[in-house]
Amino acid sequence: MESEQFASEARRAAIIVGRPLEAALGADLVAVYLHGSGALGGFRWDRSDLDILVLSRDALSDAQFGGVTRALAGLDYPANGLELSVMTANEALHPSFPAPRFELHQTTDGLDRTGIVVDGRTRGGDPDLILHLAVCRARGVAIWGPPPSLSIASVPDEVVLTAMRGEVQWARELASLEYLVLTAARFWLFVETRRISSKVEAGEWAAPRYDDPDLIEAALARQRGADAEIPRDAAERFAGHAASLANDFGR
Repeated sequence: MESEQFASEARRAAIIVGRPLEAALGADLVAVYLHGSGALGGFRWDRSDLDILVLSRDALSDAQFGGVTRALAGLDYPANGLELSVMTANEALHPSFPAPRFELHQTTDGLDRTGIVVDGRTRGGDPDLILHLAVCRARGVAIWGPPPSLSIASVPDEVVLTAMRGEVQWARELASLEYLVLTAARFWLFVETRRISSKVEAGEWAAPRYDDPDLIEAALARQRGADAEIPRDAAERFAGHAASLANDFGR
């Protein structure tokens, strides 16, 4: 099946990333996890990014920091590039909510991003890591090291909900309309089921449950690379629908 082929491509790319990380970190490398669409589903080489979370035994030395960034610079990545974060193993087991701390964040050039390297060793944490940790623990693929359930803390539902609400708000301001619709669908699915899903899974779940299924089907079509019209007012209304349901979370 096509989806299995894309998943295999993501795993192969993650293995290629893992090899130089072993050389750069040596005995301090604890784990390399594939997450995002490469683990959840919906990955496409021509549209996706490669999401990797790395755990190190200790804080990175300057030599290790430089070794990681150099090792990752010239590899082959999907169209939207690499998104990789390095955390200490202790931080992954005891995250600093609401903004877990990190050692290094590195992205490469892609369809909607430019390459950056962020040194997290002397700065505050990153709230985006909440969903990375939640996805890794629930559905992450271990490229190196133990299963993620053994090395990553369980993220409380309320913390995941807050992070997802923030992701929907970010999508309203900065993302494509298909990203907004499918992120809102993932938010809704989590509210109803407490399950972490891919955007494609969430869209397929939400379409028959919403009064405008054509909107979600159009978002799914665009996510898969086809042309489809998504009215902004309809996308905003759907995001508002998901947010309103989340207001009753836990009651």
